[in-house]
Amino acid sequence: MALSGNACIAQSGGPTIVINASMVGAVDAARDVSEIQSFYGGLNGLKGLLNEELTNLFREDPEVVSALKYCPSAAIGTSRLKPKDPERARAMEVFRRHNIRYFFYNGGNDTQLACHLISELAQTSDWEMQVVGIPKTIDNDLEVTDHCPGFPSAARYAAAAVQFAGRDSEAFGTPHVIEIMGRNVGWLTAAAWAGKRDEVDPPHLVYLPERPVTRAQFLEDAREAYKRYGFLVVAVSEGFAFEGEEQTTTSDKVDTFGHARLGGVGSALSDLLEAEGICSRSRSDKLGNLQRCFGWATSKIDIEEAYEVGRRAVLKAANGETDIMVTIDRLSDDPYKTAIGDTALMSVADKEKRVPVEWVNAAGNGLTEDFMRYIRPLVSGSGVEFGDGLPHWPRLTKHMVEKQLEPYTPAK
Repeated sequence: MALSGNACIAQSGGPTIVINASMVGAVDAARDVSEIQSFYGGLNGLKGLLNEELTNLFREDPEVVSALKYCPSAAIGTSRLKPKDPERARAMEVFRRHNIRYFFYNGGNDTQLACHLISELAQTSDWEMQVVGIPKTIDNDLEVTDHCPGFPSAARYAAAAVQFAGRDSEAFGTPHVIEIMGRNVGWLTAAAWAGKRDEVDPPHLVYLPERPVTRAQFLEDAREAYKRYGFLVVAVSEGFAFEGEEQTTTSDKVDTFGHARLGGVGSALSDLLEAEGICSRSRSDKLGNLQRCFGWATSKIDIEEAYEVGRRAVLKAANGETDIMVTIDRLSDDPYKTAIGDTALMSVADKEKRVPVEWVNAAGNGLTEDFMRYIRPLVSGSGVEFGDGLPHWPRLTKHMVEKQLEPYTPAK
């Protein structure tokens, strides 16, 4: 029998184009679970939960909630926080005081680690509850699941942006280096290859962290491609480093999970092209935050799957499942078919799934047909239409739940 009480969802880490769709799926499913009395959203992720900043999503206009399915970014706010022991204890106090029996945490591998830590404490406490992770990350680096909600739309943006930038470069006959997000993995950069229709189409060269090349090899690749096509577009992952060299970082500081702040490799490669005399002028761009919030790039499959993993997370929790993350399991490429499954949180927590090296071509500067079979269905089809040509989304009213605990003092 399902536990009777309230549910809470929190969004974590970098927002995506479809993370709200998962929240909407969870809320819709919860309305049909009689044991769930209220469904709360923790404002600004785990920070909101710790500060008792909870909004009752069941009190929102259902039409507004439904419209948020197509809205990018995180409608209830997000944060990056690795819960220490005092913070986990505080979370349990909030769960008890607000009769929260179901907790859903929507995010990437760091989020799933935090989710497991909370689940672990819940299982050893006297408060029975179900804790389920909902996958999300444009980096696509969660283990077990075929891909992560948020990745297909970001991949669609990356592929299109590189094509658009390539036409600009072709007009001027200049090299253009485009730096793409992904931290230590190259999924999103590899996705830029999906836009190629022929040999001349950009990107001409793609470099991933999974397959380093030497500095000399890069220069040889660039010189040859520039001569052959009369212009040059290079897509490079922010985490790429030449063989035997270190990654380029923007700061010595790290985030709350200890990750370095990567960035700058695109401009470094662009400068290198000029310094080595391959061209007199080269340009570089970082796609930046638009990769995770450019709603026009919404993938049809992405928004459907994001909604479904949120919905199924609630159904699995109501069925007594806990300490799991919902997964997307691919059954076939063509026709594209998937099933919704789940895996233990510890099988994904704080782990990274890398692009298979065999999906990178022998030269280390492009992708194979195996990768194309993987990526094609994910980026096919637009998932959103704008009635008057420009986007407009509503905002939640935010019906705040009355606080019942003493103000929270963050752990040091």
